Amino acid sequence: MTSSYPVYDDGVLRITSTVNPPGLAIAGEIDESTYPGLLSALRGADGRAEIHFSLGGVSYCDLAGLRAIVCVTGADGCENSGNGHHGGRREVVLHQVPPQLITVLRIVGWDSTPGLILDPPGGGVRAEARGEREGAWSGEQ
Repeated sequence: MTSSYPVYDDGVLRITSTVNPPGLAIAGEIDESTYPGLLSALRGADGRAEIHFSLGGVSYCDLAGLRAIVCVTGADGCENSGNGHHGGRREVVLHQVPPQLITVLRIVGWDSTPGLILDPPGGGVRAEARGEREGAWSGEQ
């Protein structure tokens, strides 16, 4: 992801706008103290039909923060999602999702949220962690 400019930075959480692909690069800790900054950055994301979030730098994310990111899709049951896309729904592509966040997404069922896409497919979790053949990455044949 090509970074453009910082959208939010309080020393604990840094959110940077990205140009190619358009979206946000998120790094640091998302918790009760940084949640308002996350919401502000998510609401400030433009109304494109598809937006990308790089989560590779996230060291901690509570459930509220993860839900806010998922709700950018405009999924049912999400109020004040920050979704500015006309038509109410959009695709949110998550890149470099830390394994612990993939686990939480699966446990709460948000991995199947309409419009939410994990890149790489399967979130890059090793196949044996999901009970598949040893040595395979998700999506491999």
